[in-house]
Amino acid sequence: MLYCNFLHAQNWQLVWEDDFDGIDLDLSKWMHEYGTGSQYNMWGWGNGEKQYYQAQNTTLSNGIATIEVKEEPGGIIDSWGATSYYSSSKISTKGIFDFRYGKVEARMKTIDGQGFWPAFWMLPTNGSWPCDGEIDIMEQWGGNYFTNGTTGAAHLGTCPYSQSSHFYQNFSTYISSGSYADEFHTYSVIWKEDTITWFVDDNEIFSIDPSSYWSVPSQHDWPFNSNQWYIMINLAITQGGPNANTVFPNQIQVDYVRVYQDNITAISDVTSDANFITYSQDYLSFENRDYKNLLIFNLDGRITSNHDINGKTKVNVGYLNSGMYIIEIEDFDGNKINKKVIIK
Repeated sequence: MLYCNFLHAQNWQLVWEDDFDGIDLDLSKWMHEYGTGSQYNMWGWGNGEKQYYQAQNTTLSNGIATIEVKEEPGGIIDSWGATSYYSSSKISTKGIFDFRYGKVEARMKTIDGQGFWPAFWMLPTNGSWPCDGEIDIMEQWGGNYFTNGTTGAAHLGTCPYSQSSHFYQNFSTYISSGSYADEFHTYSVIWKEDTITWFVDDNEIFSIDPSSYWSVPSQHDWPFNSNQWYIMINLAITQGGPNANTVFPNQIQVDYVRVYQDNITAISDVTSDANFITYSQDYLSFENRDYKNLLIFNLDGRITSNHDINGKTKVNVGYLNSGMYIIEIEDFDGNKINKKVIIK
């Protein structure tokens, strides 16, 4: 096995962000989900939720994205012919931006009121639920009084879904006074191989690894080291719904969403002996199939792309601009080899 002196430190590099500075949602970063989930053969998005998602409930002003939940007295009819009497919004990076590992953070002002269910969460691209996992960075459930608790969770299980084989680990933490809806708070996870750690206002709250689930590995795989994942923010209404004290219209606000990854802080003596990595005609090729993952860094140390190799012998990099890049290839034992490559 070939090695080189390739130094890493906890140096977060911003790889994706939205500060919501425009007048409309940036559709190069987000897409809207619509309806009740009936188009995916789900009743109330799989949870019996009562809202109908539509784009017009998301607005931008003064660097803040607002998702508004409204009563709809005339009703909105979904693809099954069912009528929803509430509307809201769900925004997602699905099909636009996905990633694996890093620090994922949003600064949000949430909501008080029975039946409200705001969430900031992630799912794997083209994944199945729950076997491919779910990471809930922030969820809150409104009550009659202040929303003084916030939660996070990570789900796994078998597919197709079975209640008996669906497992999750979660936490709840409580604010000392007032409500999470009184002002903006930051909600984040630091997600690494075999570890997910949750933070609220930069305070570490909870952490899990594969040993947190008794069913791993005997019954289930740990799904959080696989796939690329996308981000979602939504404001739902629970199956139990609002009560007489619930105020409409109402809203959550998002100041920013950011994704950081822990990148190169120093590169010393990058090996020139990794001659099994070759570049030709838009492809990086490898002479054997013993590698699982490929990272491509620019010379500023920022990750430009992340590829699951898993036995592949080549990767198309024709999308890269011409220039020099650092290639990091990782085998199934976690050993990493690096090489400078010039893309033409």
